[in-house]
Amino acid sequence: MGFTKRELIQFLDGLVELASGENKAKAVLAKEKFLSDFENIYGYEKEGITEASKLPPRYIAAMPDMVQEEIRQKVMTALVEHGECTPENVDRAMSSKIHDLEGLIDIREYAERMEAEQRKKAEQKGRGGR
Repeated sequence: MGFTKRELIQFLDGLVELASGENKAKAVLAKEKFLSDFENIYGYEKEGITEASKLPPRYIAAMPDMVQEEIRQKVMTALVEHGECTPENVDRAMSSKIHDLEGLIDIREYAERMEAEQRKKAEQKGRGGR
C-alpha cells in the first residue's frame, strides 16, 4: 500500500511531534530534506504542487531565526496579557506549528510568508531550478 504525498507528510509530521524540544528543529529539517529527496527520486513533485498550498505552514523551528525571534516576542507579550508567561509555555508555543498559535497571535503574516516561500520553491522546481 502506498502513501499519497499528503499522507506521507502527515506521517512524518507525527514523527516530528515525537522529537524533544531541542531536537525538533533537526527533525523538521530532516523531514524537509527527506521529502525533497523523495520528490526528486520518485516524482511526487507534479501531483504534490497542487496540494502543497493546502498543507499547513511549517513548524516555527524551521523558520528563519529573525522570524522566530519576532514570533517569540509576540507570543511572550500575548502570554503576559493572559497571565500565562512561563518559560515552559513559551517553549511549547515555539516548538509548535504556526497554525497552533492562531488563538494567541495574528498568524496571517507568517502563514502568508510560508505559503509564498513554498510557492516560490515549487515554481523554481517547475522551471528546472533544482
